[in-house]
Amino acid sequence: MKNSISKYFAIIFLCSVGLLTSCKKYINEGPIDTPTDANFWTTERAAQSGLAGAYGLLRTSLTSDKAYFIFGDATANEFSSYSSDWTLGSISSSGRWNFNYVPYNEGVLHNWTSFYQVISQCNLILNKVPAIPAANFTDDPVATRNQILGEAYFIRAYCYYYITEVWGQPVIVTQAYTDPINAKPIARSSDADGFNQAVSDLKKSISLLKYGYSDASKIAVQANRGSAFALLSKVYMWQKQYSQASAAADSVIQNGQYTLESGSSLANIYKGHDQESIFEMNMLYSPNQNEAQNGKPDQYGNVGVFSVFLSTPFVNGKSGDNWVVNLDLVNSLFDTTSTQDARLKSTFYGLQTINPLMVKYANVIYQNPSQKTLPFVSNNMVLLRLADILLIKAEAAIDLGDQGTALTYLNRVRQRAGTGPYIPSSPSDLLYTIMDERGRELYGEGQWYFDLVRSGLIDDPNYYNVIDGYLPTRIANKGYQWPLDLRTLLPQDPLLTQNPWWAQAGQ
Repeated sequence: MKNSISKYFAIIFLCSVGLLTSCKKYINEGPIDTPTDANFWTTERAAQSGLAGAYGLLRTSLTSDKAYFIFGDATANEFSSYSSDWTLGSISSSGRWNFNYVPYNEGVLHNWTSFYQVISQCNLILNKVPAIPAANFTDDPVATRNQILGEAYFIRAYCYYYITEVWGQPVIVTQAYTDPINAKPIARSSDADGFNQAVSDLKKSISLLKYGYSDASKIAVQANRGSAFALLSKVYMWQKQYSQASAAADSVIQNGQYTLESGSSLANIYKGHDQESIFEMNMLYSPNQNEAQNGKPDQYGNVGVFSVFLSTPFVNGKSGDNWVVNLDLVNSLFDTTSTQDARLKSTFYGLQTINPLMVKYANVIYQNPSQKTLPFVSNNMVLLRLADILLIKAEAAIDLGDQGTALTYLNRVRQRAGTGPYIPSSPSDLLYTIMDERGRELYGEGQWYFDLVRSGLIDDPNYYNVIDGYLPTRIANKGYQWPLDLRTLLPQDPLLTQNPWWAQAGQ
């Protein structure tokens, strides 16, 4: 039996050889012959091309059919409707948050294949690059090799972290298959194993990478030691290893050379390469490669992954076809009667209308500026940034019983936003406030749903922003994780099993 994980090797190899940033092959297609394998991984250029392929494949995995925002934002009730995108109607309180019913989106939302394509590419890099002769590197071979390997470890760690968040129980594959056709099927591991694999990879990444960037064009879009420590702090929070999470956050805050963007220029964070950004997907407009990075838009920019949030006046001629912000949640998180919080203006538009917009990603460039036609939304997808890690530090401090430290880091974020310092009435109240602050700060950034699950607040009846519909019985049976499309995956790997909640009759 040919299994899905093993076929990724053959598929991704051709992607890297061709210097592509995405691959349209699916795991149920036949294996691909790779006769040039022995000749390809022989130079620094090949190694850099393979690494670029891994970044491109990760970007494709996160952006396909808006998956990143569906997994982390739609599920957190941040949007009340999806305009003409009826396929997401079940991702709402009225739809009972039925992750099983997402018509035409199953190929992305129920299928982790694309992330295993990234993992397979990283496995190739980690297997092949150490054998490239030193003479075939143009600069310092040790430093260059370490940088490439460190980034590959980081990307693989991010994939295992994200797979475990979304679907749980990942299949752990760290081998670069030389005989993908005859490789044996592999069973799912535990969530703990998934996070442990991410920790192991991140520690290796940290040992190989340095802080900072030698090239300004690579700021935040290239992983470095700060990126690895930032992700490590978040993985440790899932593992409830709060001292380790706090220490990893300290490494970012004290050594990473990141600074908070000012409250008056928060939009700069998403325009790319910002001082606050720790790791982001490169998706800025480029006439030569934007279709590969951000999708090919129609005349109203409807296909680009960020344009789903926008309408007139941000995209000329595009009316009503956008995800609609959930006003009830915004009014609960923010004091919308005040202009004090800088995030209200930088995050939302038209809160007094029936069609409010989320405008973090509203940097629109027209290929024909005079006529305002052929728009592209030119923003980067920020996955890790300093404010996020400051709040991780605050949350870890609460779990360690250190209320003073928690307040210090919470109030750094609040001060930047222009709101006053918070004075808690109880430790539990402070935890709720930190989670609200994450909701305010990270609205529309693909994270808050996972924060609510990780912290246990998603079904906490005492939490005033608890999401209606995620019942304790569902959470206890891991109904917060997404189901797998076993029709597609099971023929390739007969050892796969369905997630508990979705395996129950009637779910």
